[in-house]
Amino acid sequence: MPNPAFFNLSEDKRNLIISVAIEVFSSANYDIASINQICKKSNIAKGSFYQYFTDKLDLYIYIMTLVIEKKVSFFTIILDQFKTLTLLEQIRLLFIKGIEFSKEYPQYAALGEQFSKENNETVKSAVIKEGEKQSETLFVQMVDHAKLKGEVSSKVDTLALSMMLQSLNKTVNEYMLNKFGDINHTHYNEDTNKLVDSLLNIVFNGIKPI
Repeated sequence: MPNPAFFNLSEDKRNLIISVAIEVFSSANYDIASINQICKKSNIAKGSFYQYFTDKLDLYIYIMTLVIEKKVSFFTIILDQFKTLTLLEQIRLLFIKGIEFSKEYPQYAALGEQFSKENNETVKSAVIKEGEKQSETLFVQMVDHAKLKGEVSSKVDTLALSMMLQSLNKTVNEYMLNKFGDINHTHYNEDTNKLVDSLLNIVFNGIKPI
């Protein structure tokens, strides 16, 4: 998290630093993206940077967390509008709306795309750890809601099912990246939907012969 000095800056200045950081981290992997570049484009001295953030990783995790928060908020609002859908339908909806999120916030989509190619394992682990905390909350709410509706057995472990659904999301993204070198679902709707349906069918219907 940024130091208090960062939050003492004007909103415009904070937004400029965040915007520049997103641009720089979207165009290069973590190790190549430089603090010097961010400082130059943000018109701040390098010494000031270290008054705002502990180091580059501190800034990177902060902006990735902002993007994740925005995405979770985007999905939460949508799910609130579609409470009558089943859990399975809501999960399908998340993938469809994920495409809309990418269109509405292309700069965030570009950052996510670059992160998916990140090869610095320490950095990846730190960001994933923060991201999982927030997405877990969203999935737990979905599962709890499905339980209240009697759609999911009350005996099902909420956390275990939410972790399984999060893994499904991660698996789809990795599949798209390995197959197409891109996780931008807008380019491969048909492939994405087919894989999502197959995975959801296994989760919700099992593997035993009918």
